[in-house]
Amino acid sequence: MSDDTLIKSIVATWRICKWFFGQMLMFYLTPYLWEDYYSTGTIILMFLYTAAYAIYWENISKEKRLGLLWCPYVIYSVIAVILCLAISRWSIPIWFALLLPLYGALLVTCSKILRKYFRKLGKQYKLGWLVKYAALAVFLVSLKSVCVSWECSQHGSPDREKEDIFARRDYLSDKMIAIPQDVLNEMPSSIGEQFQGEWALYSCSMFSAALVNISCLYPETRTENIHNIDSLIQIVISPELRRYDAMRWYEDPLETLDGNVSHISYLSHLAWMICGYKRAGGGTKYDKLLPSLCETMNRRILNSKTLNLPTYPGESIYVPDMLVAIVALKQYADMNKGKYRPTVRKWVERAQKQWTDDNTGLLVSFLQEDGTQYDGVPVKGSYSALNCYYLTYIDADFAKKQYETLKSLFWKNGIVPGLKEYYNRTCHLGLDIDAGPILFELSPSGTAFMTGAATYFNDAEIRNGILTTAEIAGHTIRINGKHHYFLANIALVGESIMLAMRTHFN
Repeated sequence: MSDDTLIKSIVATWRICKWFFGQMLMFYLTPYLWEDYYSTGTIILMFLYTAAYAIYWENISKEKRLGLLWCPYVIYSVIAVILCLAISRWSIPIWFALLLPLYGALLVTCSKILRKYFRKLGKQYKLGWLVKYAALAVFLVSLKSVCVSWECSQHGSPDREKEDIFARRDYLSDKMIAIPQDVLNEMPSSIGEQFQGEWALYSCSMFSAALVNISCLYPETRTENIHNIDSLIQIVISPELRRYDAMRWYEDPLETLDGNVSHISYLSHLAWMICGYKRAGGGTKYDKLLPSLCETMNRRILNSKTLNLPTYPGESIYVPDMLVAIVALKQYADMNKGKYRPTVRKWVERAQKQWTDDNTGLLVSFLQEDGTQYDGVPVKGSYSALNCYYLTYIDADFAKKQYETLKSLFWKNGIVPGLKEYYNRTCHLGLDIDAGPILFELSPSGTAFMTGAATYFNDAEIRNGILTTAEIAGHTIRINGKHHYFLANIALVGESIMLAMRTHFN
């Protein structure tokens, strides 16, 4: 290869990368322009014409470039038509494929005009570079604002959100209806094996809850949803997933149901998922396992001095984890003539009397191993929001009081509204394995969890504010007919949580 050919190859490659990724950036910032054509096929076509023109531009002399500009377009068009006709799953219509290069041409033309203008500005003014970057920032913020407004215009009711809910369900199905190890691998490895297991359990549990909600909201989806809930239960039952709990307790949670060791978090989520399977219309597949799970949890709760069990040995009692067990027992009682309802009632009564924080009136986030409150330990917004969500399944009146109190103390209005992680101290920047990265006092997990109670109690103002924040921070990706927040690429559990919370209509 000659030096001239090598240089042309390098320049052409740089052009391809520069213009392709530039188009992709605009592609993601303006999903409202693409609608149903936002797919892998569109990306492939975009790359094809970008590559064709980049190679053409480096190999044709300046004198002939404009005259032969149609040549790469013809080559691209032939390939595009063949792809559209030959691939059965190719969702791009021919007319869209033929017009798509206009998008690239428009972007290139606008970019060159702006570059010329800003170069002139930089020569005339000392601070021309500042104006240039300020204009770019305004442009990007404006595009983002339009995108957020467009996405949020579809929020408000199950009917208006139906398409988006289905598309997010389909995305999660692709990711999570898989072999157990693949689901675990979707969780970030940097958090360690225990939290990978926890996040996978929560992802399955929350996605299962979302599918139950969707089955109620849209009965035509019930059959498919039941099948997927069953698949999620099988993942949670698998040795691969329950390993994280067995590792901490030094025994398998399902092989020791006649024992007295807690395992409350793992067992309660599994029982809740099976109750959801039954509520959605599932068959008798788990009619032996579910009673065993509930009998075990009920016995262990009543045998404890304080009606509470630790998630792990030597650690605090996490109230949200206990609430999942109470939810499962409540739902089992509703399906089995009130069995275990006295335990549920006893737990709720004691929670109202003994486990509420003196300063806020909210359920505490943690209890000591002996069931007493810690001195000086703050109530966390993320835990309180999750408590409110679970309470809606148990006691709606208690849940409503907790929700109103939480809102009055922890809710923060503003350009980006959300739930604070702490009500009595400022934390502009922090990191918590449960709350997530705390930015400007806001708790990502807490804000997401609060969506559940806001949806259940039909608090449209708070719910819309949260969904707006989710769009600003998460940015919806629409591709191949499936939707997800960009942040789902980092924490899939957040996508599952948001779908469960936003579909939790009363």
